[in-house]
Amino acid sequence: MKLSLTGAPLRLTLTAAAGAALLLGATACSAAPATGGESGGAVAAFPESGSGELNLFNFTNYINPDALTKFTEDTGIKVNVDTFSSAEEMVAKVKTGSATYDVVSISDYVAEDLIASGQLLEIDAISFPNGGNIEASFVDSYFDEGRKYTTPYAVVYQGIGVNPDEVSGEVASWKDYFGVPDGAAGKINLHDSQTFVIDAALMAVGSEACTTDNAAYQDALDLLNGFKSDVKVISSDGTIDRMAGGEVVLSTMWNGSFARAQAQNPDLEYVFPEEGFMMGADNLGILANAQNQDNAKIFLNWLLEPENAALNADFIKYSSPITGIEEFLAEPAEGDAAVIIADAETMQRGHDQKPCSAEVKEQYDKLWTMFKG
Repeated sequence: MKLSLTGAPLRLTLTAAAGAALLLGATACSAAPATGGESGGAVAAFPESGSGELNLFNFTNYINPDALTKFTEDTGIKVNVDTFSSAEEMVAKVKTGSATYDVVSISDYVAEDLIASGQLLEIDAISFPNGGNIEASFVDSYFDEGRKYTTPYAVVYQGIGVNPDEVSGEVASWKDYFGVPDGAAGKINLHDSQTFVIDAALMAVGSEACTTDNAAYQDALDLLNGFKSDVKVISSDGTIDRMAGGEVVLSTMWNGSFARAQAQNPDLEYVFPEEGFMMGADNLGILANAQNQDNAKIFLNWLLEPENAALNADFIKYSSPITGIEEFLAEPAEGDAAVIIADAETMQRGHDQKPCSAEVKEQYDKLWTMFKG
């Protein structure tokens, strides 16, 4: 099948995102609320109250049910949740019009596309009542300068979860992961996430994400095809429970998902691969065709309140770039897993998760179709 081109983490309690300027390529600036509320277009005034419903399209298991209950109690707005497994799945459904929602969870590397194609409502989040709570280094992101279309939600790293009681072979790199270390065969989880998996495979064969090297894509496809027979499941959903319960002993993992698995099984270990790892952030935005735009704005603003952001962060186990959150975070119980945050040395191996060019994106699509087919 041929293609043609057309280490150990620092465990800390949850804090506001460390290294955010490096992570997002952001330029620090004042996060004080802007005056007015218009920025190149008519931005409606912030609604005083709401009622009825809100339809949220989110990654699976990526918001605290108790936070949704509290939001309804605070506002009278009921939240309906539908889920997706990957950013690519979300974009496809939104852009084809096959699904209609109010608020969507948006990974940074697909945000520019959604903004440019007119899928997101301009909201000027800094002018929201709680807009000043956004960490200064998250205000000017490469995909949404000044937070005109999105609000920050969580800081994300991509690495490897290992059960050392079962896996005896070394796991320090992507090459080790795809090489099927001793004890892992038949018990491996691979995320059903095109960008995550292809980025990892490219690094494992000595290349980099978004490369234009044709040979690297063929090497990555060969690696994935040779690896596939040892994979128990290809899925982004249920990873926490499969890893914690021992159904799988080796898995691609987002840091928050791993922390939740480790809370159930403290012996699990997280690896930031030696070749490097992708890092970025998830965000929330309102669809331009949202039927409940006022309710959506109220929801985004509500999650920018430190107490509410902390309630959600305690559950999802990702760092939240909201100022003042620390005083509201729950104290970890004895033996409870801490949020995974890369230390300064580890961060040197991190790469910003940014979108590939259109030509390279086509190559990713082609490789993924061949692998999954």
